[in-house]
Amino acid sequence: MQSKGISRRQALALAAGAASLPMGFHAQAQSTAILRAGITGFAVINTFDPAKVSLIPESYVVWAVFNALVKFNAKMEIVPDLAESYSFVEPTVLEFKLRKGVKFHDGTEMTSDDVRFSLERVMDEKTASPNRAKLSSIKTIETPDAFTVRIVTHAPFAPLLTYLANTRTGTQIVPRKTVEALGEKFALNPVGTGAYKLQEWKVGSSVRLEAFADYFGGAPKIPTVTMPLIPEESSGLTALQGGQIDLTSTAPFASIPGLANNPKIKVYKQAGLNTRYIALNNRKAPFDDPHFRRALSMAFDRQAMVRSVVFGEGSVPPGLLPPAIAKADQPMPPLLSFNPTAAKAELAKSKYPADTEVKLLIWGPAWWRKIGEFFVLQVNQVLGTKMQIEAGESNAVFGRLRAGDFQASVWGWLGLIDADEYLGDLLGKGGSRNFQGYDNPVFDALLLKGQTEPNLSSRQDIYRQAELVMLEDMPLLPCFCSNVHNLSVPNLKGFEQLPFSNYGDQFSKLDFS
Repeated sequence: MQSKGISRRQALALAAGAASLPMGFHAQAQSTAILRAGITGFAVINTFDPAKVSLIPESYVVWAVFNALVKFNAKMEIVPDLAESYSFVEPTVLEFKLRKGVKFHDGTEMTSDDVRFSLERVMDEKTASPNRAKLSSIKTIETPDAFTVRIVTHAPFAPLLTYLANTRTGTQIVPRKTVEALGEKFALNPVGTGAYKLQEWKVGSSVRLEAFADYFGGAPKIPTVTMPLIPEESSGLTALQGGQIDLTSTAPFASIPGLANNPKIKVYKQAGLNTRYIALNNRKAPFDDPHFRRALSMAFDRQAMVRSVVFGEGSVPPGLLPPAIAKADQPMPPLLSFNPTAAKAELAKSKYPADTEVKLLIWGPAWWRKIGEFFVLQVNQVLGTKMQIEAGESNAVFGRLRAGDFQASVWGWLGLIDADEYLGDLLGKGGSRNFQGYDNPVFDALLLKGQTEPNLSSRQDIYRQAELVMLEDMPLLPCFCSNVHNLSVPNLKGFEQLPFSNYGDQFSKLDFS
């Protein structure tokens, strides 16, 4: 019997999907034994070492391979993970009782010694962990027995539990003996306690994970996960539509409205824990002048940017913090409002003329670039400035920001839970992402006050004060917070989307119906 051929449209869709996958990655037909989870919108992974992870696609993998002492559930509540229980026995002493029988991928049992080693490793300046500051409150780590850990802080520290969770914290637990044996090689040969272990890493192409049969949470239902790196989110959608992948880590904003009623694609969507902004190098002209910075802030329409760049899939908060963790119902500060007249008046106070040469770095997928393009076009029109765009590859731009070799850059911070991770990391003195070089003792004092305040409502008040101090200086230009999205085939079951853009932590729960 002659088989019926596929249509030209179907053939083109399949060809497009295959073309969108990275070179060296061989797409396979859907199988209940393999989850094809695309890392969409990103093309770079440098390490799988939790202590050294700095990019979100690295975290996507780390979350599947490692565990932390605690984690967030579907209600964004902190619950035990490697810990069986935890309690504050004193305001400055947090005690964990560990699960017994938890195995690392190399077969060794996890103990309190591994926990202490993992945290002290992040704290060690020699490790150069981007998350070192998160653990600066810790005075000592005690291990009275093999399954008890006591963390003693210098003073009460409100974010501590959050910083010990399986998010972008770097505090996932690693095996002491294996790390000491492998040294720097551990970065690409990770050994964790997670539901999956790294089987293969093809640089710039794909990751392959295999289920860990001795996982303490029970063996995953899907034995293998392949994770191709797909630089453009639109190409990830194409691959999904073409039957080349089953799940995406992100989705193109422009496509979300049209996918809502598509029975062949499941859309996951909610307000995200993220911030998108323009980083300004306060150490270089013209951004060493607050008048110039404030003028630019009032010279672009953030609401119009949300409509143009992310097709309405976002919101403009009255500060830098995402709405989910900021103090509610705060008025929009004038410096964040589009006001061409006020912008021109502020620029007139600057020591720099409008035609001062400025280059704005852009990078990444199309929508990231559109932030810069929209900003430059509107600010140049309003103020008569002559800003120019300089495009680069994401890793190269990141390197320049860390080196201070830039004037301005489109950037963002996502996947973080606590207000201190935004204001502290991005703007605090010594913050891991304070590329701006911002240094304000009043701001830093408020950060410290927020860190030691246990009451959530009072903490929100303090961080709002800190935001207002920062906004008067305008060391960076907050733009908007975007919704988070994932896409999957309709028969994939069990994925719980969380607002911090979680991904690999869900793989062990997934199955095909």
